[in-house]
Amino acid sequence: MRPPNPAYGSGVFRRKLRLSVHAREAAVDLEDSNHGFRLRLRHDGEAIIDLQADPIRHPFVTCPGAVMPLRRLLGIRLDMGGAELRARLVPGEQCTHLFDMAMLAHAHARDAGLERLYEVVVDDEREGVMRAQVQCDGAPVHDWQILRGHSIIAPAAFGGRAMMRGFYAWVSESLSGMEHEAAVVLQRGYFVAQSRRMRNTPAAEFPASTDELPDGTCHSYNAAAVGRALRIEGAVRDLTHRPEALLKFEPMQRT
Repeated sequence: MRPPNPAYGSGVFRRKLRLSVHAREAAVDLEDSNHGFRLRLRHDGEAIIDLQADPIRHPFVTCPGAVMPLRRLLGIRLDMGGAELRARLVPGEQCTHLFDMAMLAHAHARDAGLERLYEVVVDDEREGVMRAQVQCDGAPVHDWQILRGHSIIAPAAFGGRAMMRGFYAWVSESLSGMEHEAAVVLQRGYFVAQSRRMRNTPAAEFPASTDELPDGTCHSYNAAAVGRALRIEGAVRDLTHRPEALLKFEPMQRT
């Protein structure tokens, strides 16, 4: 296991996700403290005809290998439901974040002219509680307080609801439209924010295998890749005081 991050408790995790839909193309850009990805989905009005993904910044050398499995979405019809779409792909072969971006692009592929910018902020845990917020186009959508055991305590309407296992089931029953979409964006940010608890440097000392995550958690944590998944120096950044850096896609400074 990686040792604790001595700076944890004094910062925040940040993520921005931008969706732009044009005629026959949906573009999604994502950047956070750990990742920087761009994705472009093209269609003919009925089905996906091309999908390009650009992993600009990522924690492991193996992450770009997830682009090819994602291209199995080629030929998928635009009217296919999200549950069926997820069932078509093997989760352990995918980059979780690229897959989520593809799902978002697919869901809005026909909404030409749609622009959305989601901003996620997750405070480090303080006195056993984490605060997680998401805005859409600058307007607050969700502001949740979450216990160390990953259950929501505020707002009261969601009290006791799970942020990890079981999240998708309850949020799909409770929310719809943009509020549902924003909740999913927030949950993914909350999940990645947990990585701030642990130290990542020096990168050479902490390959993916030291994280001890279950086989198939994602592309770099599956059995075929985890032995090669070396951590990249400079990939993870503390953006507590640099929100303006998000979606600028500054290159990694490798040493």
